[in-house]
Amino acid sequence: MRAVALDFHTRSIEEREVAEPVRRREDEVLFRVLEVGICGTDRALARFELGRPPEKESHLVIGHEALGEVLAAGAGVKNLRRGDLVAPAIRRACRPSCRFCRKRRRDACISGNYTERGIIGAHGYFTDLAVDRKGDLIKAPPGLRSIGVLIEPLSVVEKAIRQALDAYGDRPRRALVLGAGPIGILAALVLLERRIPVVLHSLESPASRRVRIAASAGAGYTRGDPPEADIVIEAAGAAAAGFLAVRKLAPSGVAVILGAHNARGSFPFHDLIVGNRKIIGSVNAGPHAFEDAVSDLGRIGKSNLEALIERVPRGAFRKTLLSGSRKAPKIVHVLDA
Repeated sequence: MRAVALDFHTRSIEEREVAEPVRRREDEVLFRVLEVGICGTDRALARFELGRPPEKESHLVIGHEALGEVLAAGAGVKNLRRGDLVAPAIRRACRPSCRFCRKRRRDACISGNYTERGIIGAHGYFTDLAVDRKGDLIKAPPGLRSIGVLIEPLSVVEKAIRQALDAYGDRPRRALVLGAGPIGILAALVLLERRIPVVLHSLESPASRRVRIAASAGAGYTRGDPPEADIVIEAAGAAAAGFLAVRKLAPSGVAVILGAHNARGSFPFHDLIVGNRKIIGSVNAGPHAFEDAVSDLGRIGKSNLEALIERVPRGAFRKTLLSGSRKAPKIVHVLDA
């Protein structure tokens, strides 16, 4: 079957033939991959800035934002049947499992020996067929077919917002989201669904498609100096945004950093202390965040979510991975066409 993979010997990206996956356990599910989303992690992989292939292999099949359709399930799988839509979780628990992985919190693994499909040590989903254990798959209702590929990126947002709200301990008066990429827009949409006023900050033109999506849901927007907020979500993937997130925290506020790069700079430790401000780093997501993502996809206006997506053929992978697109925030490859 066909797959898009990185070759770590030649440092190239290519479409290649790989063996079809086989179900070997009663709790495993075979599914057809319908769509795969592309994000900044995939582009960093394509630049060979991160990632590694499975042990004793030189290539890594990429793709971690996936939506699939069940073809067959083992005898031990009771809640999935042929035709069901599924989204796979990405991280696999370390072995032997640390205390967080044993609690189904592999997103908080403390050993560092986890694998991530399509990223670290395990093949991903930019291919025709895949097999996963039932505990690694999240069922999606048929009505989410057009937006189900957003489940994985939305799970990252769900985890971040849940952590922020838990740490804040009260109802936020205002939230600030830095960055108008897919994660930033999804964060704004979820916060608005929670009835929390949101200001989105980016360098985009106010007339851009990205800003119009957030604004149509009720978010404010600024390209200038943003206001202080009780909850700040950094989703810009830039060091400057990380520093800005800390500076814009109101007293007792919580900042969640999702993508800021390392950088040198001054840090307001005193303000952090006297203002009871908190900073959280967050990556990946556990099963509960995926379940929250499915629930919120069913509540957020579908038109706004569909407007995020630009669908392209599977053969356009070099363009989307190496140069991206300005048409829509989220590029999605259609694999079942």
